[in-house]
Amino acid sequence: MKTIWTLGGHDPNAVAGVQADLLTARTLGVMTRTLIGSFTAQSDRRVSLSEPVPKPWLKAQWQTLREQEKPAAIKLGLLNHRELLVFLREALAEIPDVPVIADPVLASSSGHNFSRDTLVAAWRELLFLRLTLLTPNIPETEQLLGYRVDDPETVVRAAQDLRSWGLKAVLIKGGHSKAREPADYFDDGERPFWLVGKRVSRDYRGTGCTLAAAISAQLSKGLSLREAVITAHGFLQTMLARSSAQDAPYLQYEQKPFRSSGLSYHSADGLPQAFAPVSKIGFYPIVPDLIWLKRLVDAGVPSIQLRMKDVPADQVLTSVREAVAYCRDRGVQLFINDYWQLAIECHAFGVHLGQEDLDRLTPREIRTLQKSGLRLGVSTHSYEEAARAVALQPSYIALGPIFHTTCKSMAFGPQGMERVQEWKELCGDIPLVAIGGLKLEHAPTLLGYGASGLSVITDVLAHENPEARVQEWLNSFASYPAQ
Repeated sequence: MKTIWTLGGHDPNAVAGVQADLLTARTLGVMTRTLIGSFTAQSDRRVSLSEPVPKPWLKAQWQTLREQEKPAAIKLGLLNHRELLVFLREALAEIPDVPVIADPVLASSSGHNFSRDTLVAAWRELLFLRLTLLTPNIPETEQLLGYRVDDPETVVRAAQDLRSWGLKAVLIKGGHSKAREPADYFDDGERPFWLVGKRVSRDYRGTGCTLAAAISAQLSKGLSLREAVITAHGFLQTMLARSSAQDAPYLQYEQKPFRSSGLSYHSADGLPQAFAPVSKIGFYPIVPDLIWLKRLVDAGVPSIQLRMKDVPADQVLTSVREAVAYCRDRGVQLFINDYWQLAIECHAFGVHLGQEDLDRLTPREIRTLQKSGLRLGVSTHSYEEAARAVALQPSYIALGPIFHTTCKSMAFGPQGMERVQEWKELCGDIPLVAIGGLKLEHAPTLLGYGASGLSVITDVLAHENPEARVQEWLNSFASYPAQ
């Protein structure tokens, strides 16, 4: 059994510190060991006392647990004495492959300062090189760096400056910002991103502890650091929304599915509005040319995607124009794959873009696409891609490949049908399309898991009677009218 260790402060109210860590990890299905690094006397209003444990106490806790097991991840919280940090540097050196997430509790949410300049320097000197991730909020970032961090530009600069001290990755939490919606900034030196949240009606204690503990728990399950950060952020945002809706005084940790936060590589601000909706997707085949498009439209499909590869540019334009007219006259929802500018020009119903296509679009082009009125479908294969899609608020999100497929070279392995159920929860109200290696017998399960559309290529195009196969697929939706 994999476990995480959490080392930090004891909160008599049991809403922050190691108690919050314990609640978080258990809610996510991960066993937790708690080591006490300090005792506090605090309430919701103030902290009256904070005392670090003696070094022998921490050493005894650590060694006793190490005799029993090796942790899958470690989360550090309130550690307000240099001697404890010295011990940790030595202890962590013995388990160099264990990820360490640090939430540097330098001040409480009520304003109590737990640190001194010498302690800040000790964190940097003794632990920064060993950490997998540091998760400071904005006041803590300012305390670490010595300058104001009050807009997206200085947040980006701050992350770069912190990483220049040897940190592998930084997540600067934006809850203290003055922005309309809070945004956290993640930088691991590869492809930084923003995670956009929503403000709730009250302030909750223990949110920083919860986020860092959730990241640790997700790492223990085998997720990469990027995906652990993304899913942990969605978990916290979901807990905040549910707790606020219940007008609960403290965070409510519920073992229910959580939604994904929105991710942007460009900006801390989300799109002002969603793409135009799709009322119903249903059976949604993908075809390579006009001949197949007309055959399947005449067979009765409600939605279809035209995906042309290695076709001369003049032929693409002609095909898109004719396809749009053919589908419009017959009331079929036509999505053009990749060619979003032609889709706008020809007034198509929608466009489908993969992650590589999105990479080539500037923020201005994405806004142009949205303002055009086109419906947008987005391919996803991972938590990071799902979070990016959620931020775009597209007309639908596609998940695949569900099974092995030879129709397209894929960097991701088969997702499996149960992943559809998880994706439906992550994506919320955005319709979900399952794609990749689907066969007719898979339809009831996938529709039962909440898929709004099922997209196929080979099962129809390679069938001895494609029109009859289309009818069989259409019949499979009869028991699921909502789809």
